[in-house]
Amino acid sequence: MDWYPTLPFGEGPRYVQIVAALKSDIASGRVAGGQRLPTHREMASQLGLSVGTISKAYALAERQRLISGQVGRGTFVLPPANNIGVVESTTGAEQVNMALNAPPATGEAAIFAKVLNEIAADDDFPSLLSYLPHQGIRRHRAAVAGWLGRHGTAVEQSDIYITNGAQHAISVSLRLLARPGTPVLAENLPYSGLTALALMEDYVLHGVAMDNHGLVPDALDAALRETGSKVLCCTPTIQTATGSIMPTERRREIAEIIRRHDAWIIEDDVYSFLCPDPPPTLSSFLPERSFYVISFAKCLMPGLRIGALHAPAAFRDRIVNAIRSTGWMANAIMSEAVVRMIESGALESQIRLKRNAAAERTMLAQSILGSYLHSTAVPAFHAWLTMPAGRTATSLAAQAAFRGITLATPSPLSAASGVAPGIRVCLGAAETPEKLSSALHVLGSILRESEEMAFV
Repeated sequence: MDWYPTLPFGEGPRYVQIVAALKSDIASGRVAGGQRLPTHREMASQLGLSVGTISKAYALAERQRLISGQVGRGTFVLPPANNIGVVESTTGAEQVNMALNAPPATGEAAIFAKVLNEIAADDDFPSLLSYLPHQGIRRHRAAVAGWLGRHGTAVEQSDIYITNGAQHAISVSLRLLARPGTPVLAENLPYSGLTALALMEDYVLHGVAMDNHGLVPDALDAALRETGSKVLCCTPTIQTATGSIMPTERRREIAEIIRRHDAWIIEDDVYSFLCPDPPPTLSSFLPERSFYVISFAKCLMPGLRIGALHAPAAFRDRIVNAIRSTGWMANAIMSEAVVRMIESGALESQIRLKRNAAAERTMLAQSILGSYLHSTAVPAFHAWLTMPAGRTATSLAAQAAFRGITLATPSPLSAASGVAPGIRVCLGAAETPEKLSSALHVLGSILRESEEMAFV
């Protein structure tokens, strides 16, 4: 019996749906290896589609190693051993993860190996293997405070806490400021780690409308008033989904709203190192009611799992106990490595290299995706890709997955976001600019195909 798909099957163009249906029927056993498929003309007649559409479907299925065309004989389904789990990009960009917001490699691994050897050879190395202060070693806190000061954020080392990354710092801060079941405000397109944390700890996240400059002040004022929330978590600089940078005057306005409502700020500032001249931190306008979070994951390497929290002195004992109860202390060897890279200048060197890499990859994305890509003031490792009319982020992610590209669909906290519908594309995880270029070309072709279909 000839095989014909039942359409519609999922989202996207018909040729993509045909391939998705074939793949599903192969997996379920409804279509066996070696089975001959109808000719292009037969399939087109049965489905009421053009021969060109069927040709595109068969070509995509062949690239994904689901079928094989044999001249003079026809098109046959390949045995499962040849096609299960194989996903190949139409342009060779195989298995590119554009959902993971990781920095590209810039030689940090070799530097890290050298620093680790130096630490291991140091006479003081055994002291790093013991139980150490929950807040972090004083020298480490002083180095981080000094580094922040040189970048325009003046803090006291006594108010710095070394943490196991930014996620740990945010978790500790929320434990002190919120309780299970209480409302917590966040940007309507929030950091995914915050969403996971809220789910685990039973915080009730409420989305605050955004525009191209971040949080909308009037929307924040209304949300604080309507929900009774006392906590705002946000990323004012290179916002984690859209890449927006909040202007200085708006930061001042947001701080005044928080002050008026007697609320608190948790500021996630992990991307500001990408700005050659970053705006003042939001926390600097309200230091007595702010928990300021940084990380060395994006400017060095995620595997370090070292971050820092700066908080009001009145919370010191409670923060120390929160760190003690959630990990005892940050990894002292990793912390020592970061400090040595601060002291040697290796961190500053890496920051310059990361900025250059961000600029190269952002320019590449802009040149390939053009008007689909929302332009930002500062190059970063992620960008906001706006959707053409009639296109959804879910369908784009599904079609991209067929071609070897992983995308994460956005999860807005409320319907009214104020930001053009789109999806975050991460530019740093692709191993090379060449692989990134191939993946971006695939995304561009998917978007153009959807626009062409809209005119049919």
